[in-house]
Formats: sequence, C-alpha cells, structure tokens
Amino acid sequence: VDHSIVESFAQGGRTVITSRIYPTKAINGAARLFVFNNATGASVTASLKIWSLKSADIRSFPLDQL
Repeated sequence: VDHSIVESFAQGGRTVITSRIYPTKAINGAARLFVFNNATGASVTASLKIWSLKSADIRSFPLDQL
C-alpha cells in the first residue's frame, strides 16, 4: 500500500488486479488488507509481500533541451 495503490498478482503474474484506494485511517500501523474468494474452487495464498516505496525524485527539465 503506497497510500493509494494496491496491486494483486496471481497465477505466477498472469492475473493482475490493480486498485486505487484513498484510505483516511490506513496510515502506518492502522493499515489492513482483506482478501475474499467468491469463486467455487479452493484458494491458496502462497505469500504476501508488502514494501515501502521511495519518494520520487522529480526534476524540472528546460523546454529548450527537449
């Protein structure tokens, strides 16, 4: 969770779900993620990885150098 995006990968990356969220209370230790399986078959969670992203380094570029 980067405070606005959650990405889910399944089937070795062949299935991807990306969702933009706007949590107001999910900051630091208050963040929670719930997973539901509404299908008829069994579901196995092999792993769950969560990591922090670094801040973007945005630099302005003069128009005459484009």
